[in-house]
Amino acid sequence: MQGPRRGAKESKAIRQLPEPMRKALEHVVLVASVGVILSLVYLLFIILSGGLAAPIIRGTALDAVARNVNLAKTAFLWSLWIVVVAAMVRHYRTESTGWVTILVGVGCWALLPMIVRSRTESTTAQELMQLGQSLITSFQTAGGALIVFGFLRVALGRIIVLASPTQAAMRFSSYSPEAAAIAAERATERPSLMRQCWELHFCRSSLRASCPRFIEGVSCWKKNSGCYCDQGLATRLLSGVGANSRAQVAEELEVAQRRARTQRQKKRAKAPCGECPLYLEHQKHKYRVISWLTYPAAAGVIGFTVVSIQNGYRWVELELGSIFANLQLLPRTLSDQPLEQVAWLSAENAVVLLIGVLLVGILLQLTEVAIFRFKL
Repeated sequence: MQGPRRGAKESKAIRQLPEPMRKALEHVVLVASVGVILSLVYLLFIILSGGLAAPIIRGTALDAVARNVNLAKTAFLWSLWIVVVAAMVRHYRTESTGWVTILVGVGCWALLPMIVRSRTESTTAQELMQLGQSLITSFQTAGGALIVFGFLRVALGRIIVLASPTQAAMRFSSYSPEAAAIAAERATERPSLMRQCWELHFCRSSLRASCPRFIEGVSCWKKNSGCYCDQGLATRLLSGVGANSRAQVAEELEVAQRRARTQRQKKRAKAPCGECPLYLEHQKHKYRVISWLTYPAAAGVIGFTVVSIQNGYRWVELELGSIFANLQLLPRTLSDQPLEQVAWLSAENAVVLLIGVLLVGILLQLTEVAIFRFKL
């Protein structure tokens, strides 16, 4: 009796990070993320405000710009790597950390250098050109390393999962010490932003300990097999439920499976996740997260096109002004003594703001259609 208990404890110790370590890593990720955001915002402010576009710069002004840029760059890259490494250690079973790392690497390798190039011109001082080139080199070096690091995380994770006999055995067993250890750890984790299937209130807590989706950490819609659409899986899960709650759970699953069979006949799909209550609730959380990205996306689009919008407004204003002047529809007193106004408080900026608000609305509508109608 003592042997299996010791094995279970050893498996749990190997497979589960200690609670103090998990908390410490979460705090490190949080603090480093704040450092990434603050340093990146400061660096973008320097670049977008024309700090690297001056045609002539010497002495203390050049030293100040170089010092601020290098300080912000160093803080950004160090904080970014700390976030990536700490997040991968904390969520070492989550494959999405590798994909997020690849995405961040692509942003560093392509997007940030593009911003730097867009704010330097041929008339820029040679010293600032060299400073901008050093920024581009650092960003692309870090971005390439992050892409490779994320790819290795995804590839090695897949190889370990496929090659591990323990993982293969857990997919078909209703209980094992390894499954209990994983279930105990996963139950204490914070819910993810978009929610996995076992983090939703439709999922019964009594079924999770023996559910292969819960143990593997992969949502049922990614496997196209879940307790609401897979009769064999539901039967195996019900075998581990107590007799008191088995009838209620079985009735609940039967209703969902009946609706799944109806949708399968209509759409001829293997697993109609689009009609599953678990997946639909997951889509609501996904929309809440992605909808926040529309604001920085709209700000980025406006930032890259603001000059074109202002030029277009001036052209329309000039054309309409000439038409109205020819038709003598404008009183002459309007052009005698223009009133002084704040530099940013102009009709051009008002049009930019209006277009930005409209763009946010359009992006939110497209996001809603993509998530709830096309089930992306």
